[in-house]
Amino acid sequence: QQEADLTAGHGVLRVSGLISVSAPSLDELEAAVAAIEQSAIQASCETRRLVGQQAAAFTAAALPLCRAV
Repeated sequence: QQEADLTAGHGVLRVSGLISVSAPSLDELEAAVAAIEQSAIQASCETRRLVGQQAAAFTAAALPLCRAV
């Protein structure tokens, strides 16, 4: 499908998003992350954990609520 779209003159669009997950316990956190990862797979989206970058990712993904609105 992508090749046909490119041949028809459509461009490639890449989008990045950040997802912030929190939970009351480590077990619930792991379960929530697994559910999000499974949903992303079903939606043909790639996810990556930002290991060692949690503070920066949290600031970028969760804190700027309604920024520039």
